[in-house]
Amino acid sequence: MRLILLYLVLAGAWAWRLRPVPEPIMDAQRIPRLEDLSRYLAKAPPSVVKSILMSVASLSDETLALISAWLSRPPLQQLRELTVQQSPMLTKTGTLRDSLLLAWLGQDEIGTTSLAFPMFAAAGDRFDNQIKLYTFEVLAARAQQQGDIIGALPILLRAAELPNATYQTLNNYTSAAQTQGQEIAALHSINDWLKKHPETSATAQIMDAREHQMILMHRLKRADDAFVLQLEYLKAAPQTGPLPSPDLERALVSGRAAGQQMQLLPWLERQLANYPEHRTEPKDLLTQDTLDPDYLHWLAAYAAIADQDLPPAAAFDACLKLAATGERCAIVRLCALAEPAKRIPEAESFLTLALSHLALRPTVLEVAQSSALGLQVVAEALRSAPKDQALHFAATLAEAVSKPASAPLLWQAYLRQFPADMPAQRRLIQAHLRARQPDLALRVYRSLDPKNLTAADKRERDVLSQL
Repeated sequence: MRLILLYLVLAGAWAWRLRPVPEPIMDAQRIPRLEDLSRYLAKAPPSVVKSILMSVASLSDETLALISAWLSRPPLQQLRELTVQQSPMLTKTGTLRDSLLLAWLGQDEIGTTSLAFPMFAAAGDRFDNQIKLYTFEVLAARAQQQGDIIGALPILLRAAELPNATYQTLNNYTSAAQTQGQEIAALHSINDWLKKHPETSATAQIMDAREHQMILMHRLKRADDAFVLQLEYLKAAPQTGPLPSPDLERALVSGRAAGQQMQLLPWLERQLANYPEHRTEPKDLLTQDTLDPDYLHWLAAYAAIADQDLPPAAAFDACLKLAATGERCAIVRLCALAEPAKRIPEAESFLTLALSHLALRPTVLEVAQSSALGLQVVAEALRSAPKDQALHFAATLAEAVSKPASAPLLWQAYLRQFPADMPAQRRLIQAHLRARQPDLALRVYRSLDPKNLTAADKRERDVLSQL
């Protein structure tokens, strides 16, 4: 800083000496005034300090005298002269007004921002939009630092309304407005910003603004309006190729909130058509090791809407496709829809294939516990593989659940074939306890190798032994 001051003083002295003759005598106060002004201007943003200091080196002695007097005034009086008063100090001095304002904003003490803001707002075209934006943002930050969030709001709003306002400027205002419960004002500001940026490309800022717009509309209980707006965004997207995922996702959220999600089925169909998986038959999907997670997401959304709003036959097709990806809930719904959709043979065929698929087999066995169709498929598979332990366990469990009084006998029959099955042993113990046969339950515990018992098993065994 000292080097800059020295350079400035030297530059000022040489600028004075090189003036055309006749050469007046240099004011004795010129150098001290330049030094005072330089110290003041050094508080401007670092990116412009050097150019500002260079620009004041050739100021006349008369202007320096006026600036020296200006520097001695209180901060708000200084600002008044820069903004709303006609000042001889600023006559034909180029960018001096801007330079002094930028330095004024960087001073430790600038007075109350609630008084500074209206003065600057009244400056009109004395400053360009870039200076205005910077000034509003600095004043708002000062107000927030002073704990005056309410006072910062109108300043941030003016900044957000400028044509050169950045997305960060908008975020600063909407965040502050929401902390004060002013969701409507925040929404209006976002709407205005989006109107000024009508880009249809899925830029990060556009998508983020639309997300905030939707959230605010939902908070204001305007889900129907939000849904209409999301549909407009989808219609504005390119006519071919995949839809922007954020737009479609917001449409789903708004559609559910508005109870109008059925309108999204054509849009989801268009989105799904872009994935090769959607052109694959369900039986072939079963054999694919990897599936695009985005495809699975949109397919699940489509199936959920179809299951809720479409006739059983159409819902069955959607759930069949989703079930082929391994989605458990879709397999359950497939079983439930098979009869009303009159597609029982197709459902049986799919479940049989799924049962032979390593990843889907546990799901089908689980579904057999609650679905007669699933149990029928398991029973049929048992005829072809009578020694398959997993099939036996699933069939036994399903029958034990439907016939609790016969559960002890069913598990005993199963254990005669597979005596080392600890889960089945525990099922038998619980069946005895439900039948109020604690002595038989204890007998099972005593027949087991203690090494295979868990801490919970041992506690229950000890309790039974004390009865």
